[in-house]
Amino acid sequence: MAKVTGALFSVDAAGKFAGKLVFAKWKGRQYCRNLVIPSNPQSANQVAARNAVRVLAAGQKFANTTTKKRSGETVTDKAELASRAPSGQAWNGFLVKSGIGAGAVNFTAAETAYTALQSNEKTAYNTAAAALTPAIPAVAQQTAGGVAGTPMAAGQVYFHYLYALYVAGVMSAAPSGTPPTYA
Repeated sequence: MAKVTGALFSVDAAGKFAGKLVFAKWKGRQYCRNLVIPSNPQSANQVAARNAVRVLAAGQKFANTTTKKRSGETVTDKAELASRAPSGQAWNGFLVKSGIGAGAVNFTAAETAYTALQSNEKTAYNTAAAALTPAIPAVAQQTAGGVAGTPMAAGQVYFHYLYALYVAGVMSAAPSGTPPTYA
């Protein structure tokens, strides 16, 4: 394929051309790139990563829409995340990064901690997740190959969110058997 440099587009081109090129606009500037059709093998690791992002997205939605604060706090979780996020990083990206960690180490640690809770403590997290405004819901999960799996319980999603806040430095201690209250 011939390479064209210094070309200016005189029209707003957008979309596929000849099944080989894509014309688009980014931040007001036209560009052209090769058409890439991504593969989607839905391997176990890929699906696990998507599941983790789905779980933390539920936490993001809660943090983004609630006006409530954890007991003893003076600002919302979103405001605290925004103040602690590294320069140039959005608060929600910081939450996901903190909740998953390199190689999913933080997500796995939260999963291990939640699994160690007693049955009545897990019930308390489910009850607390339902009582939040807005409520944190159960989150759909998939297994390798993209097959629908058992949804993650709302209380477990809430626990993961709180664990992400702990890793981000918003909470001083990891979540325990008693969920925090929001008012």
